[in-house]
Amino acid sequence: MLQIVLKNYGYYQSKVDGQFGPASKLALKNFQTENGLISDGIIGKNTCNTLLDKKNVIMKNSNKVFLDTQKIQKSSEELKISQQKLKDLDLYKGSIDGINGTNTKNAIKEFQRKAGLSVDGVLGPNTLAALEKGSESYIPIDELDSSTTVNSESSSNTISTSSALDLRNYNPSKPCIDGYVDSNDIWVTDPCFYPVFVYRFGNTAQVNSENELNAYLGDRWSLEKEKTYNTIGPVPTINYVNGIHSPVNGLQMPSNANNLIVLGIKNDNNVNARPQSGPQDADAVFEVLVEGGMTRFINVFYESDTNYHGPIRSARPTDPTVLRPLGGVLVASGATGGLIPEIIDIGVPVITDRRPEFFRISTRRAPHNLYADTYKLKQLAISKGYKKVDNPQPLFPWGTPNYSLWSTNSYIKLKFSSQTSTMWTWNGNTYLRNYYDAYRGSSSGVPHSWINSSGNTAQINVDTIIALFCEPYIHPLQLPSVKTVGEGRAIIMHNGKMLDAYWKRGSNLDPFHIVDQNGNTMYIPPGKPWISLVPSNFIPSFDN
Repeated sequence: MLQIVLKNYGYYQSKVDGQFGPASKLALKNFQTENGLISDGIIGKNTCNTLLDKKNVIMKNSNKVFLDTQKIQKSSEELKISQQKLKDLDLYKGSIDGINGTNTKNAIKEFQRKAGLSVDGVLGPNTLAALEKGSESYIPIDELDSSTTVNSESSSNTISTSSALDLRNYNPSKPCIDGYVDSNDIWVTDPCFYPVFVYRFGNTAQVNSENELNAYLGDRWSLEKEKTYNTIGPVPTINYVNGIHSPVNGLQMPSNANNLIVLGIKNDNNVNARPQSGPQDADAVFEVLVEGGMTRFINVFYESDTNYHGPIRSARPTDPTVLRPLGGVLVASGATGGLIPEIIDIGVPVITDRRPEFFRISTRRAPHNLYADTYKLKQLAISKGYKKVDNPQPLFPWGTPNYSLWSTNSYIKLKFSSQTSTMWTWNGNTYLRNYYDAYRGSSSGVPHSWINSSGNTAQINVDTIIALFCEPYIHPLQLPSVKTVGEGRAIIMHNGKMLDAYWKRGSNLDPFHIVDQNGNTMYIPPGKPWISLVPSNFIPSFDN
């Protein structure tokens, strides 16, 4: 949770309530300022990486108050000089007071527009250098209009200039107003506000006032344009037959399999949720990072079933991205407000707590006592029309690999956070799971067990370990997540052998392509996999 992180760094002093309100936004802006970031109150890629970089982050120090005051006074004097220069250029009409108010920001933006700079209202080094030249830094109108993008001095992204923005309502010489929604549900523009683009899910919108911008940002749009990739398409396979072999593990399915639809069921991994019921029955398991440095599982059921799966917990942003290529349905206890519509937008239906598919057991306390029956869940999903495909595409390039490219290795340790690590050991027949959980107060190497409805228990084991190293980020709902579209390192372990390769995906529709450094497909042998989506800022360790 963002508030906890900022509190640990000394920036957030209010009550931790999970809400991203004014106090949280102010704390985030202060954090960004102290750490040399754009102080916009938005959790972009650079802010996210800095929040996670505990070793190098600059913490809030109360002993710096006097120095901060000197810094503010110095900044105020510098701003007065800039205000005077803007006034000399007939761009600033206000008093020379050293206050970075609306009139000052609008004058800076107008100067930046005339100088062909990124229009952000920030007196960065490029703007200050141009301001020293005065009107000589202005770009002729024909050059400005022919430009399509310029580099921002305060961001690594490119920002569209006036040739793409609609500037018909921009006129800083008119009285400034607060943007608002009129009786026709249309935003009234502020003529003093230089328009900007916001982005979400591949969509782009132009905003024309500070209030409209805040409304969009509050609805989880971003000023940073999302990096886009081209869809790659299906993975190649060897000796794989659609409808005969399982798309989630490559194994041949029983002839009587209940393979009507793919379910991805969230499984709690809190210390109070162990041992879980479900991982031992699933056809594949994903492990994903959640808040508090903990992990949760997505147990994938296609040809297999169980009438006793749990504890079930809430959805997270990463969940739909791994189910979408399978046409899968996400089963969860619920989600943070606003997340489920986002998951549905991605194209993944969601089933939440309901009867008779879900039930609660009496031997555990809520929220770690919610269980479900996959037979009933599949029937419900089919009845609701959630089935997208008859034969889901293979999730990985299943096939017999060239083992001469693999090394011998029987152990791997994967670190998700300072609180959670998992260890997998090949015992000559299968991979056994152990874990470290800081919340348990345990040492490393605790066996991780499952339990069934009869009380039988054993250590979790699988045929294959697939570790995909993914870029971490903080979702706008303040949920730690990883990106599964793009590319990264992939480590595959099977039968005491290890392949160090790469994964790549162009969109959420794509399966996971596994390739070597030259882009050649690397095949994964069929077998039940445990797929760990590991934050890429952590490095695995081995026994050799």
